[in-house]
Amino acid sequence: MKFGNRIILIIFIVFIVGIFYWAIFSPKQDVSERIYQTLKEQEKRADLSFKDVTFEEVVAGVKYWQLQADTAMVNKSTGIATLKDANGSFFKKGKPVLLFRSPAALWDMKKKEIILDKPLGYDVNLERQISNLIKTLKSPRLSVFNLPKLYDQGLGYWFQANNLSWKLADQKLLCTGGIVLNKGEVTGYSDRLEGDVALESIVLEGKPKIVVTPSKTTPITLEAAVFEIASIENTISARGNPRIFWEEAVISADKLKYLQADEVLKLTDNVRVSYKDIQATGRSADYFTEENRIILQGDARAIQGENKLRGEKVVVSLKDKKISVMGRGKVVITEEEMK
Repeated sequence: MKFGNRIILIIFIVFIVGIFYWAIFSPKQDVSERIYQTLKEQEKRADLSFKDVTFEEVVAGVKYWQLQADTAMVNKSTGIATLKDANGSFFKKGKPVLLFRSPAALWDMKKKEIILDKPLGYDVNLERQISNLIKTLKSPRLSVFNLPKLYDQGLGYWFQANNLSWKLADQKLLCTGGIVLNKGEVTGYSDRLEGDVALESIVLEGKPKIVVTPSKTTPITLEAAVFEIASIENTISARGNPRIFWEEAVISADKLKYLQADEVLKLTDNVRVSYKDIQATGRSADYFTEENRIILQGDARAIQGENKLRGEKVVVSLKDKKISVMGRGKVVITEEEMK
């Protein structure tokens, strides 16, 4: 390759790398900043202005949301409506399920998208109690979502978020930035939350982490690429290299699901347990979080020092640092254990 061509190739590579670097690391416009910048622009070039106005999205006779505002401005050319002191509701199967309040909102009529700034959202069944909940609110740096531990038990869900958006294309709520989700003994952390308007199905992405805090032992941390929370089923499923951490213990499997009503972590395919001098494997396992006990099944094996177990079921007690066999099995004990 000629010297001149090499220079051109190097410049081209540097240019491409620069584009990727800018796309990844350049500062992104904050949602609040976008809303208030648009509000400011609308004041100069809005075609219509309203007071005590109501907007709603109805497609093929189906209502998706309704939004009221003290003041609103509409720009016909851009198809943008900006609203101040807004409140409204999202609908599911023709009924309101999520109520919300927001100091400022943006409705992109062309993209059929709503963006809410610092919304307070709550289950429609919480309408009478929300006034008391508001008294406890602060101005958090994080977006905090609160769900009952078990579906149809407790007061219902509510949240205080830094931002929230909704698009007709997928009919999903989206919140970005630092997120905390509380659900009984479960606390979830992520940079991205997506869910349906009734928050019955939620996906946590962006370095997500789930912490399960049993009543009698040290918290258990779950890590994976994605966590899916199915509120109706009271389950949390992990996808993408799921792992469990408890003190020095590391447990991995191809699939992981937390059955919250039973307080059991279900692991399937290639289960591995590593804790101090304990190594154990099996095709599946049940991790009883309150007891801190793991029962492995399917060609289950465990080694602790020179001691080896193999059987239909092998038990690893993390709390007691012991292994044992259930049912029919084979046990190899060292001479030291016999003394």
